[in-house]
Amino acid sequence: MVAEHPSQRVLLTWADIAAAAAGLEPDMRDLLLELIRAKNPNLATSVTTADGPWYVRNLHVRGHVGVAEEAVDLPLKPTTGLTIVTARNGTGKTSIADGARHTLSGGTRRSYQVLANNVHYPHRDIVVTVSNGRRDIEIVCGADEVVQWRDTNGSLSTPPSEWTEAFERYMPVLLYPEMSQVIQDPSNLHAFLKDALELTALEELQALLKTDREKGTAARRAVEAAHASALNGIAKAGQEELARMVREYGAFPDEQAQARIMGLAETLPESAPPPLGLPDTWTIDDGLRNRAVIALTRLDDAVRSDAAGANALLAVLQKALALGDTRLDDLRDRDVCPVCRTAGQEWARRASEDAERLRTATRELRSATAATTTALQGLERCFPAALTDSLRRALTQLTDPATELRIRQWDRLVRLATDFATVAPSIASLTEALDESTDLAVWYGSIRDGLLARRDDAIAAQATIRAHIESWMDVRSRERPALVRLAVAERLDRKVDRWIRTAREDIFAPIGKEVMELWSVLNPDADLKLTGIALTGGTKLRRSVALDLADGDVALPTGKNSSAILSTGQRNALSLATYLPRATQPESPFGFLILDDPIHAFDTWRVRYLARHLMTLADRFQVVVFTHDDRLWRELRGLGAMPTHIRMDRYGDGRPQVRVRHVASPGIQRLDEVQRILGAEKGAPIGTPDAVTAMTLAMCRQAVDTEVVAQIEILGRRVGSPEATVVADLRSARKTLDQLALLNNYARRAGLRAIDVNGLTPTVHALNGAAHGRAPEGDPQLWVRQTRKIIKAVQQVGS
Repeated sequence: MVAEHPSQRVLLTWADIAAAAAGLEPDMRDLLLELIRAKNPNLATSVTTADGPWYVRNLHVRGHVGVAEEAVDLPLKPTTGLTIVTARNGTGKTSIADGARHTLSGGTRRSYQVLANNVHYPHRDIVVTVSNGRRDIEIVCGADEVVQWRDTNGSLSTPPSEWTEAFERYMPVLLYPEMSQVIQDPSNLHAFLKDALELTALEELQALLKTDREKGTAARRAVEAAHASALNGIAKAGQEELARMVREYGAFPDEQAQARIMGLAETLPESAPPPLGLPDTWTIDDGLRNRAVIALTRLDDAVRSDAAGANALLAVLQKALALGDTRLDDLRDRDVCPVCRTAGQEWARRASEDAERLRTATRELRSATAATTTALQGLERCFPAALTDSLRRALTQLTDPATELRIRQWDRLVRLATDFATVAPSIASLTEALDESTDLAVWYGSIRDGLLARRDDAIAAQATIRAHIESWMDVRSRERPALVRLAVAERLDRKVDRWIRTAREDIFAPIGKEVMELWSVLNPDADLKLTGIALTGGTKLRRSVALDLADGDVALPTGKNSSAILSTGQRNALSLATYLPRATQPESPFGFLILDDPIHAFDTWRVRYLARHLMTLADRFQVVVFTHDDRLWRELRGLGAMPTHIRMDRYGDGRPQVRVRHVASPGIQRLDEVQRILGAEKGAPIGTPDAVTAMTLAMCRQAVDTEVVAQIEILGRRVGSPEATVVADLRSARKTLDQLALLNNYARRAGLRAIDVNGLTPTVHALNGAAHGRAPEGDPQLWVRQTRKIIKAVQQVGS
């Protein structure tokens, strides 16, 4: 149900808002009056006071949607009353309605999709003529759907904003696609209803406040960013006391807190933190690694050769081969070995060969040893330098538990590198040490970069800590006016929000009441009742509609999906029940309503209910209904109404055209066709005189039967006979005289004057005789006039 609120003044215009400023607090009042002066509204006028009421005099559509080169002209009476435009699907009625809606709205963007361009004729030409009884206005729409007003002198101008704003608010043209959006998704109901409320001034004020609030919010973010930057710099410099103070006071300290912060900042030291003394990083040179491995392999091979102990043996051999010793010279001459005394073994030659071999091995061992020493000395750059005390302290302060293992690994590699300089390692030991050194180098590289970065940050932070604080305070001082304005704007925005809620509810109250009344009109025999409807939620976001529904006396659960219980016909009825109160507000400058297919998914009874309500609306508005369904027109006639009935038909091959005809009487319509044929027959006879007479009488009988049947159906609705009963009665009355008797029966039941059948009998017999090949003689035009008298007499029954 609609919530009850304390009585407050409803503010709708800028003049209302300006008057309400006097009751506000001084800062809010000053801001509100400043915004009003900046807006510079015309406080004496309202956008809803167009020079109305306006009615539609004519619709002219060509080259739009389904209407091609042959234009459709739909003349209307620019006054209150009811006009029903019927046409089969595909004839172009929705094309005309859409053209009227787009043009009358000033070109406002549609809420539905439509292919506006006609594929056969690209030159759009829409003219809607409206009249207020004193002057006519032509609103035209040409290429690219641009809408303009045409003055009496033919000049074109942009439609007045008053007109387009009023059209959006009251929406005097409703197409089925717009109605179906509410039917398919009831969450659209809020926008459908809310747009009808004249809250323009309040919403414009809300938009102005939003601009101030956005500027103030940006200023607040700037101060908060400057505060965060200062706090970050202080923390990096290690000034814990100052950091705590800045953190506790926040981004917006008062004057006393600001003085304390600045006083403590003045006591900060000027010096930078001591250097870390970090060793340089190292890399493992693959070339050095390969040379060391090759040198160790060569040394290992030399050690395993005869070079081991070769020096002593070489000395013995050289002494044995030396000349000048008498005994050895004799043994050499006799080829007797001085060791084993064996003769004939060429011991001197063999001793010379062994001595040469031993000299070569000795030289290789010395060379391999020298190469190994050189290679190992070159590997010093592939191992870390000894840990400095400052680096060791810095590493022990790291939180990673693996750091201690890395420190022990570092010390061990330093010792290994020192030992390698004096003792040649094995190839396996050297490879393992170099792999460890590679892994440690990668770890230390990232650690070293982090330590240097933190020290650089600390140096920079300490060097600029006063600048950070001063910058923060400067930003705060610069943004102070916007922050002060933000506080006032937020309070005023909450006040405007309450004004909007109050105005929304007060304005919507009569609309909501009418919605419920109209729902009961369109659903009098349904168990589902609408017991309450209200706009709910915020004024900016999360806006919704609360529907209170009851099944008989049992209230149904409320919520955003409460309307899911409605059938398609009930949703359609709800859309009409919400639309019509919106479009028919007393403040609307539009005296017309144009509805496209409002009886979609309606059963016969709901069509009857709507017909009754449209008759009521037609007392105050020019109501034009486009429909493919003749039931609405018949129900209106059954209720005693005499609406203007316009029929649209598509005819022709190749270049189809739409023909518009007024069909107040189906019988008269047929007689008009007969007279057109007879008029053409004078210039080009279509048969013998007897044949023309027979054809005329046959068509006249069809005209009488059509009119009588239509009147019986209308009176059947008026007396409340079920449709099946009316159909059965007509089936039993095949002859014209029987149908006239049935018409009189229905007329008496409706309390209406019966027709004098006796006075019509001769003409009826003549018409029946022609239908059976017994056409009497006489002028065909005379028979048409006699038949027209019968049809007019029939029409008098239901009028």
